[in-house]
Amino acid sequence: MSEQFAAVHILDAPYHADRAYTYYVPAELRGQIAVGMLVTVPYGTSNRKASAVVTGLCAECDLEQVKPIASVSSAGIILNEEMRALCEFMKEHTLCTIGDAVRAVVPAAAFSRMTEYYSITPREDADAKLSRLGDKAAFFYAFIAARERVSLSRLRTEFGGECASLTASLLRAGLIVRDTEVRESKNERCLRLYSLSEEMTDEEARGAAMRRLRSPVQSGILSVLAGSGEMREEDLRAAAGAGSAQISALVKKGLIVERREDAFRNPFADRAAASLDVGESPLSEEQAAAYDTICRLYDSGEAKAALLHGVTGSGKTRVILAAIDRALADRRGAILLVPEIALTPQTVGIFLAHYGQRVAVIHSSLSAGERYDAWRRIREGAADVVIGTRSAVFAPLARLGVIIIDEEQEHTYKSDASPKYLAHDVARFRCARHRALMLLSSATPSVTSYYKAASGIYTLIEMQRRYGRAVLPHVVITDMRGEPGGGALSPLGGVLREHLTDNLRHGKQSILFLNRRGYHNFVTCRTCGEVLQCPSCSVSLTYHTFRALGESADGEEQPNRKAENGILCCHYCGYRIRVPDACPQCGGTHLLFHGYGTQRVEDELASLSPAPRVIRMDMDTTQTKFAHEELLGRFRRGEADVLLGTQMVAKGHDFPDVTLVGVINADSSLYLDDYRAAERTFAMLTQVIGRAGRADAPGTAVVQTMHPTSDVLTLAANQDYKSFYQREIRLREALVFPPFCDIAVVTLASRDEALLASAAVRLREWVRDAVSGAYSDVKMIVFGPFDAPIYRVQGVCRSRLVIKCRLNRRSRAFLAALLTEFGRGAGRRLTVSADLNPNTL
Repeated sequence: MSEQFAAVHILDAPYHADRAYTYYVPAELRGQIAVGMLVTVPYGTSNRKASAVVTGLCAECDLEQVKPIASVSSAGIILNEEMRALCEFMKEHTLCTIGDAVRAVVPAAAFSRMTEYYSITPREDADAKLSRLGDKAAFFYAFIAARERVSLSRLRTEFGGECASLTASLLRAGLIVRDTEVRESKNERCLRLYSLSEEMTDEEARGAAMRRLRSPVQSGILSVLAGSGEMREEDLRAAAGAGSAQISALVKKGLIVERREDAFRNPFADRAAASLDVGESPLSEEQAAAYDTICRLYDSGEAKAALLHGVTGSGKTRVILAAIDRALADRRGAILLVPEIALTPQTVGIFLAHYGQRVAVIHSSLSAGERYDAWRRIREGAADVVIGTRSAVFAPLARLGVIIIDEEQEHTYKSDASPKYLAHDVARFRCARHRALMLLSSATPSVTSYYKAASGIYTLIEMQRRYGRAVLPHVVITDMRGEPGGGALSPLGGVLREHLTDNLRHGKQSILFLNRRGYHNFVTCRTCGEVLQCPSCSVSLTYHTFRALGESADGEEQPNRKAENGILCCHYCGYRIRVPDACPQCGGTHLLFHGYGTQRVEDELASLSPAPRVIRMDMDTTQTKFAHEELLGRFRRGEADVLLGTQMVAKGHDFPDVTLVGVINADSSLYLDDYRAAERTFAMLTQVIGRAGRADAPGTAVVQTMHPTSDVLTLAANQDYKSFYQREIRLREALVFPPFCDIAVVTLASRDEALLASAAVRLREWVRDAVSGAYSDVKMIVFGPFDAPIYRVQGVCRSRLVIKCRLNRRSRAFLAALLTEFGRGAGRRLTVSADLNPNTL
């Protein structure tokens, strides 16, 4: 007997309601439903349509009333056993829902689209009910009534944050009804190919048919196909001067035949020819030794993990290519993760030249359809080398041989949205199932990863020399306290200016790094000292200018000129205003502009003689799909003398003509309120310094700082990772920070500050009772709740509880119970979430 019941997880269920639900399989769907399939089901008391994933099938059910599955959705998408196990793993280890995990594993374009609509319910007592609900509800009701049927997205646009409460109150009153429209995904594209029918291949029969046709265009189509054979639709239309209507008419008449095949959108398909292949360069002795160790681990037939630690310029990419070659030789696939999109163009270019169309690329700048097609190519076996940012770790390779995480220390490998996974954890899970190799690579590994390597958990592979004749750059640390105005008047100190001018004179290129975009960091009132802040976020507004590129600022800029040429912008919510003529607090007209970002440095460079050609690379200049590739390509071709940017220029790039690197403000991240501040500063400085002198010409790095005696700066200048690690690991052990513990951050968030404050008190009491009762066996140190470092973001206030513990089954059970308890009664006005070992505290 076929299975009549299915266990499903609702994809948009909240954490406290995330469990298996039993549904009846209608007779017409029996035999079509399989475990791992996506279906549409009625959910909740209102029976709204919801997407769900089937997690089990059975023939019997003890429940008396069971709802039926409505339909199969997202046809062709079935989560295999590995992906289902991965979703369960993420639910347990990141405290996310199964739905969040499924949406991480499967690209968004694969899902059916569900649109909620609202319409009024005619009632005689409608006016009486509306009078009790208030004017806002009455206006909301009238808005829907005037349009008969309104989508939820339209209501959210019109009514903003009040939409949820208004729809809920009107639904409870029975004044409106909700229905859901399901639209299947139509992101798959096909290629139409046309050829002559078997009868028309005979010249005499074709001639007779052409004489009967009244349309000369249709006759021309037959002639073109007779001479060229099968053709793509666009080629046929161009060659015959025909339109789709004429071609379709011939198909209906049986004179030509249409054939369809999958058409994959691949924006990188034509880019291999212009790329540089480094895969044929011989391995140095040190590279060969590293490769031999990797092969030994790979050939063991067991899941293994290794850390490839090599100085900048040591040729780690060449070793990575060799490791991938080894996996491909066994007909197994490879995944290469890079930390950000800025590194993708160079990496993709190298790998396309080496592997051709076997490469699939996945990152967020691609369209949803392009990402979906890359996923399909991987799933169908058309691509077995995957390159991408964090989400590429989910690539559906059937036989996985190696996962490589390049620049493994980068914070971008940790997701800040649910599921809040670390790519390393997912890679470790997948490698364990495939008995594959996880290879971490970096010149500046995270302290946690290096600790695991030093402890023998990972195999440590070291490369201590640069490839070929290249040597590490000479580093000059300059004290900005001796500059005019203590370094506040200009972002470019005298030493850096001299080196830039000298580099220009010798026809060499330079990279300048400043991890802050915009023109000025913040604006204050000279009269009352007020800092101009975002009304929705607890942060100051950043001044951005929109003068033409290269137009310099002459002399001290006046407030009026600022107001004419730029805006104040919030980097968290996007809020923008023109610079006010007067202080909003006291009315004072004298505003001071403090600090500097990449736009200000760009203006300063224009004042040099001769003025260099500058490419600025930050979030403001890289909004379009291939902006990173275009800007880096221009710099590589020598179309600019200086590449100026934020952290996207600091790591992974290899420019042979760059002989000078300037770090404009080395202190910007050193004294942040985070236990990893020194680690991140050391890594960033080591990486950006390593961009200089990577070919035969020697390089120089100029590091500008207010603290020239800092141990972190000195060690980074000497590229001395081991000494830095020894210093840092002793400090972490003494203060009990990772890797000697784990950290969980529980966040309460609400737009209502009073509600947030009462919830924080309740949270503190619940934790106190739990750790002295049911979870007394879980060792932990609890801090808070207290306000988040940035208390308000987009109008939402946040309170945090920080817990030091060891993450295991019991501590995760404690956190899961906390989320369930506070999620169940929170409603929409209060949200609770947990982040394990987050990027920031």
